[in-house]
Amino acid sequence: MSYFTELKILSFERCAFAHSLATTDYHYNLQNEGYGVYGQAPLGGGILEIGFVEQNPVILSNDDGEILIEENSIFIIPPKSRFSVRSLTPDLHRHTTAEFLIRCQSRRVEEFQPAMGKTVTLPLIIPPCPATTEICSLIRAIARAKTTQSERSYFEECANFMLLIHKLSAAVQAAGQTGDVSPGNRRYCERAKSYISENIDRRLTVSDVANAVGVSKNYLTNVFSGSEGIPLMEYINRSKLSYMLELIRRYGYTLIQAGEHVGFTDANYVSRIFKRYYGMTLTEYRRNELFRESQDSIKDENNL
Repeated sequence: MSYFTELKILSFERCAFAHSLATTDYHYNLQNEGYGVYGQAPLGGGILEIGFVEQNPVILSNDDGEILIEENSIFIIPPKSRFSVRSLTPDLHRHTTAEFLIRCQSRRVEEFQPAMGKTVTLPLIIPPCPATTEICSLIRAIARAKTTQSERSYFEECANFMLLIHKLSAAVQAAGQTGDVSPGNRRYCERAKSYISENIDRRLTVSDVANAVGVSKNYLTNVFSGSEGIPLMEYINRSKLSYMLELIRRYGYTLIQAGEHVGFTDANYVSRIFKRYYGMTLTEYRRNELFRESQDSIKDENNL
């Protein structure tokens, strides 16, 4: 699932809806293409929803996969989005959100790009950080004003919206520079790595690891790549190859024996992925290792 949307805001129409909600077994289908129940949209119009989860995380899912919105995380749902939304557990769930009607242009992008001019690049999720506390307070104030006052001027609503976008853009850039990863996502990655280590002798798939961690395959794949900087399947293969090298180097295992010990039964497959990840064949690798060992021995003798 794409985590970033490049959103060019052409004009602000109005704040259509905002509230704080507390309910159990929270679930619904979200579709914010056009103005929906708020009337007809002008060309390029849509609903930009911005909010935060206070209690009981939420899962957004569509054909691309799933995203978990943890407690105290901000979510930004750009126009032309469709999601199935549900709370992580059927227990009490709380969130505060505001929906803004805007005219815009948007496209999904794979990597974060700093905002330029009126183009703002937003993720679907901003994990908790010092900047998000102030943003949550602003969203709560917008929701409180919308539910307690019958009329608000366009100027007030526009000013609050622009302030919110400014703070969100700054928070996104800070997250992009620091590489922040939410504590929950980091825990998923650590659980995945522990499971791989404990089951290094088995044939492992991404689905096996995701099931053990307790999240969907697509979600864990996205989270792991973003947190560790390496695809999950590549991490599994590299872990197995590293363990194989220890077996070969320390205990004299053959390539076939070492491969079978980590769940690789096809020697040709092992040779291919070894060369792909290490840039050389196992024979070349062992030759280089022997050369380095001999050089180290010469250095040790000269130092005596």
